[in-house]
Amino acid sequence: MKKRNILFVFLLLNLALYSQSCFTVRYFGLTVHPFGDKQSQLEPNKIDHKAYFVLNFGGFIGYEKFVWEDFLSIKVMQGVFTDCSGGIAGFSHLGIRGLIFERKKHRILFGIGPTMFYRQDWNRFKDYDDLGFFYRRNIPQVGNVQYKMFWYGIEFEYDYHLNNKIDFNFGFTPGAPMALTFSFGIKYWVSKKFKKNEKFVIPK
Repeated sequence: MKKRNILFVFLLLNLALYSQSCFTVRYFGLTVHPFGDKQSQLEPNKIDHKAYFVLNFGGFIGYEKFVWEDFLSIKVMQGVFTDCSGGIAGFSHLGIRGLIFERKKHRILFGIGPTMFYRQDWNRFKDYDDLGFFYRRNIPQVGNVQYKMFWYGIEFEYDYHLNNKIDFNFGFTPGAPMALTFSFGIKYWVSKKFKKNEKFVIPK
């Protein structure tokens, strides 16, 4: 059994080192409520009175494996951060990414996939108006949490090529009309040896 576990770990490392893959690390710092937030009185880090803009503190980390040249990938992401109430929140995401624009050093990708979001239960506030959007559960050693599965979680990514190993990475999640989230960081390439199939057209 021990030899099998060692072999399994070795195969995973081998896959990561010799395939087209990268790690993403981002800082999550801003939520935008396009129409303000009715719960703004509960949000200590809001920039304006109606909480159109709210500061967040935390980060995301992800691993991306390309399955078709540098156009299509599978990505897993995990986030831990403070939500708009100042409580601890997070998400777990598994999805696909596809290239929709590329020009010189610029790339824009579109991602979609199931995303589980969870946070400290806002019912801890007396003024909280619970509309039933989130499910609630008590987890031992954690306490009361609210959670929601978004089966079609969407994200847009922008990459700016810095060098062969590092891209500047910007993430935007269009969760309208409720909230838009923004994050930024770097994408570190473990391997970037794509073999593109060029097609030549011979004029008649």
